[in-house]
Amino acid sequence: MHKLPLVSVPTILCLVASSGCGGDLCANTITSRVTAPGSARDAVAFSRDCGATTDFSTQVALVRSGGELPNVAGDVFIAPHSAQVRVEWLGPDTLLVHHAVPNPNLKAGQVDGVLIRYATP
Repeated sequence: MHKLPLVSVPTILCLVASSGCGGDLCANTITSRVTAPGSARDAVAFSRDCGATTDFSTQVALVRSGGELPNVAGDVFIAPHSAQVRVEWLGPDTLLVHHAVPNPNLKAGQVDGVLIRYATP
């Protein structure tokens, strides 16, 4: 009869924890949040860090006013690295994103009925 090797519970827990199961490797850090005038939405600029093998990226997302920023990529603007970004509402349905990024990964023109405009120096 063959005996299976005995593996301790701490060893199994260590292997599961190090494999990344059940956890997201990315984290968002909010740098600014601006509520649209008379609206129920916020424009959120944030830095996204997805671990040691990738650079930080600067992103912008629309969320409901006061709502939590989900741990996903931005839906408005994504710079491939850390960059200065400023968001400004021109009206309840028009957002202006100020940036100096020559080749952003994402520059949405419209998100959930909000017109997105961009200004570069």
